[in-house]
This record gives sequence, structure tokens and C-alpha cells, in this order.
Amino acid sequence: MSKAPKQYRSFTFDDTPIKVQRMKSSFTEPDVAFIVEGEKIFTHRAELMKKSPVFNSMFSSNFMEKDKFEIELPGKNMHHFLMFLRCTLDGYGDDIEDDNVHFVMPLAHEYQVNEILEKADTCLANKYASSGIDGCSSKNIIQGLLEAEKYNISKTLDVLIGLASKKVWRYFSTANGYDEIDKSTLNRIAMKRWEDNIDPKNGEPVPDSYHGPPPRLK
Repeated sequence: MSKAPKQYRSFTFDDTPIKVQRMKSSFTEPDVAFIVEGEKIFTHRAELMKKSPVFNSMFSSNFMEKDKFEIELPGKNMHHFLMFLRCTLDGYGDDIEDDNVHFVMPLAHEYQVNEILEKADTCLANKYASSGIDGCSSKNIIQGLLEAEKYNISKTLDVLIGLASKKVWRYFSTANGYDEIDKSTLNRIAMKRWEDNIDPKNGEPVPDSYHGPPPRLK
């Protein structure tokens, strides 16, 4: 009696043109070199233009960099710029994580790479939310608020406003950097405290039985 043929597991592979093009992009000949801290970083104009409207304008408009092969970027940090490129360009796949987000985000904001800004926003929002009120000092919350305002990352701003509303106000309002917070953000913190019925003296919810001081007699 003949044995039944063995059944082998079948595998599928994503070979769509977009997927293949992304894999191929890492192996094409570079057509631009950024000079950062005296060293050259070779990469591809088409990839940069696709990811960033700033690079798109740089290489397609009447900018002096349009036809140059070597472009110097003064004031940039080599390590930070490499992390930014590896998180942005196809073929690398580096993730936005806690150890690189604060270096990559400013460059993503400068070059208007919204995809990376959104990932940075999600990364930081999750970080602060998981740390909670006990894991975030007033100083850390204020630093985060200023960063969120500067780079316009709304998820992170919302989380930090919630945390700030639960801090004891006399400590929070005297922490370093408080005076730099935008007034609209301070108003949102005050509204959040009012909505959640938080006592600014201790950062705790006011008991339902508390109805405030007795009315003042004239």
C-alpha cells in the first residue's frame, strides 16, 4: 500500500511592488551626501523627497542645494541625524523608542516628517501614561509639557495635562519651567482639575459630600 504524500506547510510572501521598492531602495547608488560634523552620510534624494516636504522643496525648487551632491548641515549631531534617517527612510525599520525619541523628534519636526512625529507622540504619551502620577515629578511633567507644546504632539500634551491637574498646585506652580508653559495649556490644566473635581491643595478628588464653604452673609 502506497503512503499518502506528505503535506507541507505553504508560505506566503509580500512581493508587492511597493514592498519590493522599499527593500531595493537601500541598495541603490546614493545621489546625495550630507556632511555632518565633518563626516559624509550617503543617501538618496528620492527617498528623502518622498518622506519630507522640506527635502522635497530643497531638491526640486530653486534652492542652492538642488543640484549639489555634497550638502553641509552645520549644527547637526551625527548620531542624532543617523537615528533620524534610520527611523525615517525605508530599508532600515528602526523604531521610535524611549532611548531615541528625544533626539529624533526635533529633526522630524524640522523636516516636517509627520509620520515620525506621530510615532514619537504615541511613544511619549504611552510612556507618561504608564508612569502615572506617582512616576512623574512636577519637573518632569513641566519639561514634557514644554516639549509637547514646541513640537505640537497632542496625545502627549493631553496625557501630561491630566497628570498636571493631579499635582499639588503650590509645588507644581513653583517648579522649574512653570512660567514657560503656555497660558492656553495652564487653562486646560485648570479646566481638567475642575472637570475631575480635584482639590489643588492636595491633588486628590474632592469627596462627593463636600459642597464647598457656606455662603457668605451680606
